[in-house]
Amino acid sequence: MFDRYDDPYTEDSSAARGTSPKSARALYALARVIKAVNADILLLQEVENRNFLAEFNAAYLDGLKYTHVVLLEGNNSNIGDRGIDVALLSRVPVFSATSYQYLQHPLPSGTRVRFSRDFLHVRLRPEGFPELHVFNLHAPSRLGGDYAEIRRVTEAKLAAQILQDLFAHDSNAWIVIGGDFNDHEASPSLTIFTSIPSVPLRRIPAFDAKGNTFTWISPSSAFEPATLDHLLLSPAASRYLLQKHAVIWNDDPRLAAEASDHRPVYLDLRRPARLPLAK
Repeated sequence: MFDRYDDPYTEDSSAARGTSPKSARALYALARVIKAVNADILLLQEVENRNFLAEFNAAYLDGLKYTHVVLLEGNNSNIGDRGIDVALLSRVPVFSATSYQYLQHPLPSGTRVRFSRDFLHVRLRPEGFPELHVFNLHAPSRLGGDYAEIRRVTEAKLAAQILQDLFAHDSNAWIVIGGDFNDHEASPSLTIFTSIPSVPLRRIPAFDAKGNTFTWISPSSAFEPATLDHLLLSPAASRYLLQKHAVIWNDDPRLAAEASDHRPVYLDLRRPARLPLAK
């Protein structure tokens, strides 16, 4: 989601890198898909800046009442990068938003790297629910080959450290991790997320209305459809799933393709009868 203004410090207007602004038609299609899902909390990837997201929210999503717009400029907004960030829209009150863009972790070579975008941590306080810890990520693209896979694994290890620290303070924490992992369910990077010592995260399986599991379709025929977008929950949150699986919205494939090359994945959490106590 790029605006129509050129940022001289990023490659936000480079057609060669796929960063041209979305057309009004594509924005309208995206808004229709978002309205069909009608989520209380919406995680987004590849958003250029907060102002454009706020403009899109006001112009296209007015009836959804997303009163909270969260976007912190991350590592991809540096000079020469594409200028894409992770973001959040929410009806639920936001308590805080934390960027982990400056944390570092060593690659096998010893070189220390940061998240390629960020691991955005937003604490929300839904009425009648425990505090909700929502993490949004966008892992490096698979087009980067072996090096990108090493980066995805390294960023997963960095995320694991953050989650272990959170879980050590509150083992009953409601944690939701979502985004474009750019990897499949059995990949090394996803396995790290689902096998963190002391943090038993669970990947929630997701299906569309026809039982398909893909979330991404290549704009060309060069790649097969793939499952790259995932939702992971902590035990405390997963106990309150309304269904045993998440939903991939692909009810209108033509509209979905016009909106994005990724399909939305969503789940519903039911309100607990009483609020659980923290550790």
